[in-house]
Amino acid sequence: MPSLARGWGEDVEWYVEKRKNGISRRHALEIRRVAIEAGRILAESGLACRPATFADCHLEALLTGAWRPATAEQGGLASRTRAYNVCLLNGVLKAHGNLTVENAHLHFPKSDVRRRDYLKPEPARRLLVAGENRGIEAHSIIAFEMVMGLRRCEVLRIRTVDLDLERNPDELVVHGSLKGQPGEKVRRVPWHDEVRRLIPELLAHREQVRARCPGADSGFVFVHRSSKGLRVWSKSYVDRQLMSPAFDDAGVKHPDGLNHVLRRTFGRTLYDNGVPLAKIAYLMGHSDTRVTERYLGIDRTDALDSMGVLNRVFPAMRAV
Repeated sequence: MPSLARGWGEDVEWYVEKRKNGISRRHALEIRRVAIEAGRILAESGLACRPATFADCHLEALLTGAWRPATAEQGGLASRTRAYNVCLLNGVLKAHGNLTVENAHLHFPKSDVRRRDYLKPEPARRLLVAGENRGIEAHSIIAFEMVMGLRRCEVLRIRTVDLDLERNPDELVVHGSLKGQPGEKVRRVPWHDEVRRLIPELLAHREQVRARCPGADSGFVFVHRSSKGLRVWSKSYVDRQLMSPAFDDAGVKHPDGLNHVLRRTFGRTLYDNGVPLAKIAYLMGHSDTRVTERYLGIDRTDALDSMGVLNRVFPAMRAV
């Protein structure tokens, strides 16, 4: 971490430590991820500061830079993501007596821009090959997201018992969250042949990691060694250490939101090959097909393509 940003990181860790007993581990990791990333962005912009000295210029730099809104002309963040990031940042600042964000009274109106950051089949195949070349961890993460449509958080919740093919021969039991509510959202996704092929190697690799860490075992598949035993990877670690290098190796431009691009590729590939929207919604865990429609960025171009199909099946009876 740059020296100018080190103080920021220490202050963020103090805040997370202060809050961790009253919030979930996932929430604590999200606070750390968003706040540390904000400090890094500011440091790289020459605006390094501490939470206590965060000012309007720093907020403006974030909202017009890395946290800029998505428009038809440029990539960026959805309004809900911007609001979420600002909310987490505000908590850190207020704990240090800084009300800059609180007093800004920011509003993030919903944007009509639909995200279309998914991969076409050819770059998607190159990415799978790049992941395989990088090792079983990268390959498995990419496969679970791209050909089974899992969210990143769902991938990181996979347990070794979930990959028992004798117990679950036909489908993976996916454990999702209820967005702030207690409990979990469960769905079943049929195994893709590539994922089924990877499972023995993935479990063998996990056993090697386990053998080098005699501490407590959480049972999750994607883990790393720590002083407290095996700990689940964070989303930022997956992006930084696995996804970004694989995209580089495949020669694929980094889209905004590496957490979702492969999941969108999964849904969009099904849609482009004629799978009904209701079936895609079921596989992706959406309770409403309108959510799937927005998620996949279905628009006027898709409507024109669909009419082209009808024109081929039922051509005009007379020349027009």
